[in-house]
Amino acid sequence: MCRTALFIISLALLLTGCVSSRTHQSTLEQLEDSRRQYTKSQKAQDNLRQEVNLTRLRLDDARKELIDLEIRKQDLHIAMQALDAEMVDLNLQLAMVKEVEAETNRRNEIHAQFVQRLQHMIDGGQLSVQIESGRLAIQLPNSVLFQSARAKLNPQGQKTLKKIAAILAQLDDRRFQVEGHTDNQPIKSTRYATNWELSSARAIAVVHLLIKAGVAPYKLSAAGYGEYQPRADNATDIGRKHNRRIEIVMLPNLEVISKQIPSLEQE
Repeated sequence: MCRTALFIISLALLLTGCVSSRTHQSTLEQLEDSRRQYTKSQKAQDNLRQEVNLTRLRLDDARKELIDLEIRKQDLHIAMQALDAEMVDLNLQLAMVKEVEAETNRRNEIHAQFVQRLQHMIDGGQLSVQIESGRLAIQLPNSVLFQSARAKLNPQGQKTLKKIAAILAQLDDRRFQVEGHTDNQPIKSTRYATNWELSSARAIAVVHLLIKAGVAPYKLSAAGYGEYQPRADNATDIGRKHNRRIEIVMLPNLEVISKQIPSLEQE
């Protein structure tokens, strides 16, 4: 009986020792597996942290690039506004150039018309038609129009001016100024104190005749320059003869000039 009990007890102890050994081994294996899983998890977390940091860096770069693009967009917007303003200015300048070109062409057409219709008087030395400094001017020697120191038109002068008036009357879009000029010799007249008065009286006399011949008064003005705009040297008889004259000057288109004034002021 005692032997049997001892055997049973011995067997129980043996069996107990086997179970504990297996449990221990299993626990060790579980611990090793847990350690591996933990290590793997740590690596995954490290990789995730690196990826998050890299993503943050990329995001920061993207934000900087977005800011740069916004700045460039604003710069481009400002540049476009400047280009638009420049384009508007260029279009205005182009329009003015076209108007000036049209005005020049119109002046040249009128010059050709005067020359064609007055050619016989030009050939006869009664007048000349010239473009000087951009101005179209019909020049008539005083000897054709007036006697010395007088402002009354002679018959030949009246006939000449009536032919000119026939052309002026047809030019509705043009204005003309009649300018009186003398030489520098002091005038000997009780009626005219100086050459100023004589040149002005002659210009007014021509204006009156042109109006009577059919030219609308609003197209005409008169000016006396006396001896102060000579065309030749007053030291010679020939020079003084050239300086004694009447000029019918076509005035420029004031509308075209007024459009150019702002651009000239800016310069």
